[in-house]
Amino acid sequence: MPRTLQRFLIRLYGWLACADSSTGGDLIFALAGRQSRKNYALEMFSRGRVSQLLISVGRFEIRSFGDLPFPVRLNLPQMAASVPPSQRHLFVHLGNRTSAVEFVHKGRLGTLSEIRALQTWLATRSEIRSVLIVTSAPHLRRVRLCCRCFLPASIRFRLLPVDEEGSGLRRDLWWQTRRNRAIVLPEFPKLLLYWLALHFESATRNVGAWLRKYHVKEEQFS
Repeated sequence: MPRTLQRFLIRLYGWLACADSSTGGDLIFALAGRQSRKNYALEMFSRGRVSQLLISVGRFEIRSFGDLPFPVRLNLPQMAASVPPSQRHLFVHLGNRTSAVEFVHKGRLGTLSEIRALQTWLATRSEIRSVLIVTSAPHLRRVRLCCRCFLPASIRFRLLPVDEEGSGLRRDLWWQTRRNRAIVLPEFPKLLLYWLALHFESATRNVGAWLRKYHVKEEQFS
């Protein structure tokens, strides 16, 4: 492969993997997915880098949650048993001597739904001003897009990549295996889809706000 193309592919991966420096924060949030994300967040919490931990648990991750070295014993399968399978998406929170589990809505665009649910979760917790968000490296650009759209300006967020267990995904060699190409390349059409969805949602909100304002003015002059 020509070196020019190799450098281009490396930069392409680097653009997706737009990580921030690993500093402390008030909360660490692990998006749903592989156990490595949850383990990384748990390690940061246990080392005292953050004071609170929030883990997003997808429908097919509920049973494997028990394999994590979670300091509090939680029976997630039992909690989820009474909920329809399509609605079995959880946020598991761990703070100073407290733990909580709550169901969150998951839409068609999973990452967008998770960040929107994070926004709702943070709205009632004014003490949290900084959030570390953990996911896989190629996923970071899409997560950043959602965070900029949903998280308020008062929340400082930082994106941290985690090495996916056994994936062998490397910035300088990712294109060499079909498995890794299947991880990296779909991010580009997904980014376009998310960009369109978020801009459509923003335009809809603006039109709705304009219509409400117009009706108020119309009532004032009627």
